[in-house]
Amino acid sequence: MEKLINWFKRRGPFIATIVLLIAVPIYPKFPLKSIGGTYVSIRLVDILVGGGFIVCLISQFLKGLPILKSRIFKLFMIYWLAGLTANLAAVGITDLVSVKLAFFHWLRRIEYMGLFFLTYQSVNKENKDENIADIRLFVGASLLFVFVYGIGQKFWQFPVISTMNEEFSKGILLYLDKWTRINSTFAGHYDLAAWLVMILALLPAGIAKVKKWWKKVFGFLLGLFGLYLLILTASRVSFIAYVIAITASLFFMRKYKWIVPVLMVSFLFGLTSKELNARLRSTLPAMPAVDERIAYVSDLWETESKKVSNKIMNIKIRRRKQKFTPTPEPIAQQPIEESTEEVKTEPEEETKEKIVKEVRTWPTREEAAAAAARSSNIRFEVEWPRAVRAFIKNPLTGTGLSSLGLATDNDYLRLMGESGVIGFGGFMLIILHLLVHFWKHMRSRKENWVYSAGMIGLTAGILANAVFIDIFEASKVAFYFWMLMGIGYKLTKLEISNSKSES
Repeated sequence: MEKLINWFKRRGPFIATIVLLIAVPIYPKFPLKSIGGTYVSIRLVDILVGGGFIVCLISQFLKGLPILKSRIFKLFMIYWLAGLTANLAAVGITDLVSVKLAFFHWLRRIEYMGLFFLTYQSVNKENKDENIADIRLFVGASLLFVFVYGIGQKFWQFPVISTMNEEFSKGILLYLDKWTRINSTFAGHYDLAAWLVMILALLPAGIAKVKKWWKKVFGFLLGLFGLYLLILTASRVSFIAYVIAITASLFFMRKYKWIVPVLMVSFLFGLTSKELNARLRSTLPAMPAVDERIAYVSDLWETESKKVSNKIMNIKIRRRKQKFTPTPEPIAQQPIEESTEEVKTEPEEETKEKIVKEVRTWPTREEAAAAAARSSNIRFEVEWPRAVRAFIKNPLTGTGLSSLGLATDNDYLRLMGESGVIGFGGFMLIILHLLVHFWKHMRSRKENWVYSAGMIGLTAGILANAVFIDIFEASKVAFYFWMLMGIGYKLTKLEISNSKSES
């Protein structure tokens, strides 16, 4: 029995972590049970997360609940209590939110962030290198699966489960045409793009740590696959966040010579997407020379694409046509012939030329720019002002979780509007604390310091994404972010404590 307990304490959280690292990105969001008052549903991943929490709690009890004494747990508790306070104030004082929805949103945040403490226990002091190697392997396998499924959606009609609106969220299988922005196994292209930003930011560290050349080549190919999939999402926000994240990762890893080549490859990939180009040009200030050059390259790609997929075909259709002479009609007051003979002519061969054109299914640059402008206007004129008004109404605790509706498209304004200065401050303290630990570990130049450099790049990318997307409320992205944070933080703690004990 004692051996079983020791095995569970050592391996239980790790196995649960591996299961979730695979299941979260690759399993589509099939609904199991809908939640009344919202189109959010309980899904299989939620059940797996619940199982992970049970493993985490049992493991902590067997160890004597050491997590309660850690500083990071206290910071999480501050934020969760801030959210609870905001809800109580909104329900009991201002009466601005539904009790059910407010506390549902609060529990969802605990669910997302609580995975930090499961994965924190997955890395053991005795075999941390083996743990990290296994985690690296399964994260890479997940990226490969997501890539293959995304390509399958583009070319082979693989179905997608989306939650972009209430009807889709019921679990309807959708089929995308060739030019639609790819979702892969995620519920929307923005979620997929944000997840890819995290993985691509960490990939250079993973490549740096492996020693066999074929593993480095495979890691490089995975990076190209992930980058191509990111381009297919045509998400300008995530593309910019990716550029920030990968640059930060390579800079802090001291891979200065790689920054320019990686960025050049990234922008060359970006030029293959007409919609992404249009969205980026609608975002940047007017630069006629640059815009003209980008437009030229984009037109070149478009011309080549049309030669293959939108060409005009002249089809000659040959068919045989039988001509008959009509049966003579009887003349009045004349006897009708007993029979008439049907006279046939020789079959004639008719040649007809038919021109067939494929219908254009991708947007023009003007259409993509108009869609990007609409997206920006929704943020600037509706969602962001609404969050600012909520913050002004109650700066201390906000107007309660869920009070800003389904989206704000800016996680910082959402934090301030829904939970006020207390909630915003509590959340940012967690992020700051994590970054400080990664920075210390990176500066120590211990064995796995490159992972901390990657974690800083990952965090920079996610924080950039949060300016225009509610990234910490997107379940798949939030789950993965906090899981990776827990793994990185434990590695940081182990090696910093080792360096202190050695000194």
